[in-house]
Amino acid sequence: MFHLASGGQQGKNNLMRIALTFVIAASGGIGFALLRVPLHWVLGPAAVLLIAEHFLKGKLYWPMAIRNAGLIPIGYTLGTSMTAATLAEMGRQLPSMLLATVLILLFSFLLSCAAARITGIPLRSIVTGSIPGGLSQMLVLGEELKGVDITVVTLFQVTRLMGVVFLVPLIALGPMFSGSSGAAADAGTEQGPDWTVGLALLYFIVTVAGALVGKRLKLPTAYLLGPIIGTAALVIAGVPAPDLPAPILDIAQMTMGAYLGFTLKPAGMKEKRNMMLAAASTGFFLILFSMASAFVLTSWHGVPYLTAFIALAPGGMDQMGILAQEARASLAIVTSYQMFRIFFILFVVPPVLKKLFATRWFQRIERWPMRGGGEGWRDGYGGGKKRGL
Repeated sequence: MFHLASGGQQGKNNLMRIALTFVIAASGGIGFALLRVPLHWVLGPAAVLLIAEHFLKGKLYWPMAIRNAGLIPIGYTLGTSMTAATLAEMGRQLPSMLLATVLILLFSFLLSCAAARITGIPLRSIVTGSIPGGLSQMLVLGEELKGVDITVVTLFQVTRLMGVVFLVPLIALGPMFSGSSGAAADAGTEQGPDWTVGLALLYFIVTVAGALVGKRLKLPTAYLLGPIIGTAALVIAGVPAPDLPAPILDIAQMTMGAYLGFTLKPAGMKEKRNMMLAAASTGFFLILFSMASAFVLTSWHGVPYLTAFIALAPGGMDQMGILAQEARASLAIVTSYQMFRIFFILFVVPPVLKKLFATRWFQRIERWPMRGGGEGWRDGYGGGKKRGL
């Protein structure tokens, strides 16, 4: 009886903490909307909770299950853009997707070499931390690779994520692209058919089942990719796909923004200023590289520049998908390029990195004299593989 009562009280406390978090996140989204900040339902909750958690330690709670549930309607929206015509276009642009992915990974490697030489942080840790993949996938990869400091990987990945989440939307939705956003819209953003009970039930079952099957198959970002694949299959089969009501998408974005607010923890990085500066610099230059690469994609395939920039931006597919919808960019192209990079990093990068770290020439690069003093860094941060923030 005591355990049942204790469990019931704990559940009640968690519900209260979730409710408080929801209210704070919603106020952040509303506040950013009033200030006309781009992507306000993502950035508002993230920014407000980032601050609120510092003052309300232990009183806020946002389980990953809520974020995962919020990814399902976002996955549905991205999946509606995957028509037979867009799949044919994806096939035509497959060499460009491969080239874009390889080039950004090579540029990331060069940035890592420069950052390691300046700061003295072990090169293999910076290389793993600078790969523009999903945060969770990169942390798992960092745990698996020999000699990689998971603290460095975490800090570099989180810092890049912070930069992408706040900087890319300001660029993409700012005055620079204000005149071209509408031209970038595709069929996935046009007004669709009306909802019926049958359609709602069908897509609910397919998207939820897709998320659960994706989780069972261990797909990256399964709660996003599963609904995308399931929805795309129905759309290609000729089933109409109505637009989701705006309030549902707003709440879905807020669930992700709230989760990001808990993920980003700059307070734990105070004593790692050199590392933070290096991480911020590599993230910033990756964004600039994406902006430059977008010009090439535009000239090759006639893709609107805004769409090309978001498609190549070094962020997660969920954030870039929401941004593409907000900016009225081509959801199909953005999703295709981001999805290709995720799978490439998931299946190709880990074995390549393991072989790369074992090569003699890479180990010679690691022994280059470091301006930042590698020994001093190890003394200051311990270099422990399993040490966290």
